[in-house]
Amino acid sequence: MRRPGVAAVLAVLAILAGVARADAADVLLMRDGDRISGRIVGETSRSIRIETPYGRLVVPRRAIQRIQRQGKPVEVLNAPSPDAPPPAPPARGVRVVLVVLGKTFWYAWDPREPPADPSLRLEVRIDEEPAVSFVDGTLDPNEIPKAIVNAFSFAPKDVAIKAAPNVEVSPPEVRPGRIVLKMDLPAALGGDHKVRLAYQANTGNASSPEWRDLAAGSITAALSAATPTFIQLRQDPGHMEFSGFPKRRMKRVETFGLDPIVE
Repeated sequence: MRRPGVAAVLAVLAILAGVARADAADVLLMRDGDRISGRIVGETSRSIRIETPYGRLVVPRRAIQRIQRQGKPVEVLNAPSPDAPPPAPPARGVRVVLVVLGKTFWYAWDPREPPADPSLRLEVRIDEEPAVSFVDGTLDPNEIPKAIVNAFSFAPKDVAIKAAPNVEVSPPEVRPGRIVLKMDLPAALGGDHKVRLAYQANTGNASSPEWRDLAAGSITAALSAATPTFIQLRQDPGHMEFSGFPKRRMKRVETFGLDPIVE
């Protein structure tokens, strides 16, 4: 059997030495948990230059936690503070789920005295502070002959939603006879609070609205960040004497009473 020559042995030793040098690289342990391996080729008081298989990098010293140089003790640059408290988890907000059942709310005007703005609004207040409002400005001309009618709709194409700061509202979930409105309120609102709901008409105009209650109801509800608070709003029809059309007799027309219930 032929024995390898001296040149071949030296070539193998050179390859093995190169592998050993690659394995024994300098390592930068970063403050964010990453590792950068390579050969440190230069450094200043502010940064370290390291040659990696992907190119040369300039790493700020403030981003490095420890340096592990080849054949030397570990050098600590930015040790984590043992007294630093862990970051606090974000506060969980209060979720209120309003379930609207019953008849669709509507309002009518005499066409001879049309409103400047036929919009209707459902306003939700917490302790008399506005939280969320839903505005429907779309008319429904075929509801009542010879009348201007707005039947309140929660359809995305018809309703505009406005929320107070730090309040988030999900798009309405619209089903026949059932509307679901989900609102996320600040966590500070946990506990017992007065929730007021009111359908309103604009007696002003679109640029300077003046909202007037048409039907309203309120309830004290226990709001919690642990579980959602469900409030059921029953829109039950009733009757009242109404003289909405000038120079005509009083008529018995359908109106609405709001009956909020905490589930």
